[in-house]
Amino acid sequence: MKKNLLIGFFFLGAFSMLIMSFHFFQHEISGILKNKEISSNDLYRICFKSHILFGIIAIFSGPTQFLSKLRASRLNLHKRLGYLYFCSAIISSVMGFVVARYAMGGLITTIGFSLLAIFWFISAIVAIRFIKLKQIDKHKKWMSINYGLTFAAITQRTLLLVPLLTGIEFILIYRLSAWLPWIFNTTIALYLFRKSRES
Repeated sequence: MKKNLLIGFFFLGAFSMLIMSFHFFQHEISGILKNKEISSNDLYRICFKSHILFGIIAIFSGPTQFLSKLRASRLNLHKRLGYLYFCSAIISSVMGFVVARYAMGGLITTIGFSLLAIFWFISAIVAIRFIKLKQIDKHKKWMSINYGLTFAAITQRTLLLVPLLTGIEFILIYRLSAWLPWIFNTTIALYLFRKSRES
């Protein structure tokens, strides 16, 4: 029951991310892109939109990997969705690393988002390596970590509501959002994985 609620929460977060990101695919430059000179660069916009698009695909396809019934009854579908998730996470992490160089907030923000992209990429590679070695438990552990990093996009957007609801300066929270969401999510992912092993 708790696991189903958690998976439902993941899908709810995915839908909210889709809604929040829709404006990035409109013709007009909007949102945080309005404040960046680099937004006029076609290559940057391709990288940014690819990062968002494949990130959304990863956010949606990721929760399916935690559905025990799907693994048991439709293993081939589980594998296909897994590879869809893996490829989406890899592409989005690489594009995210490129985009991080131009993040608002200076060096501290760039480093935070760059580390997120690096860990996201590496954890995906490690997770796929373990499943190829048929080390299922280690695969599940690294998939949990990786999806925690994927879900950091939603945690970050939630954190960015703070300036809208308070008088705190946006850029301060934005700098914090380059670090706190993925560190918090990784910690929670490891905790939930260990709890699932104990039950």
